[in-house]
Amino acid sequence: MNKPIIIGLGEVLWDMLPGGKQLGGAPANVAFHASQLGGDAFVLSAVGNDVLGLEIIDTLERRGIHYLLSQTKQPTGTVDVILKQGIPEYTIVENVAWDNIQFTDEVKILSQQAAAVCFGSLAQRSQQSRETIQKVLEELPVNAV
Repeated sequence: MNKPIIIGLGEVLWDMLPGGKQLGGAPANVAFHASQLGGDAFVLSAVGNDVLGLEIIDTLERRGIHYLLSQTKQPTGTVDVILKQGIPEYTIVENVAWDNIQFTDEVKILSQQAAAVCFGSLAQRSQQSRETIQKVLEELPVNAV
């Protein structure tokens, strides 16, 4: 029996924490947990053609998570996190790779096979990624969630 395909669609990024960077982005986190629960999980996003992008790819591969990542001229996404009296404050960097997720033939085929997709509002801040999210949703099988 085939495992269900679950897509985490949207931001994949590095959370730049006081103690070091951690892979983040809600859709990427969902894909990770879906893979841990036995799903065939994919991160569908974009990374820059830079060291941080290569590190994301390496981390996903080491964790056994599939990915379809557009590679863009924009830098790989980051979120700067600082603590003020123990309370985190976030700076979400704009005009980054995941603001430019591309809808490709490969993305279309994956979308047509998916059992579920998780996407959030953050990746919809740019027109390019918003249009890609909408196209993915249009291609989903009727019984997908």
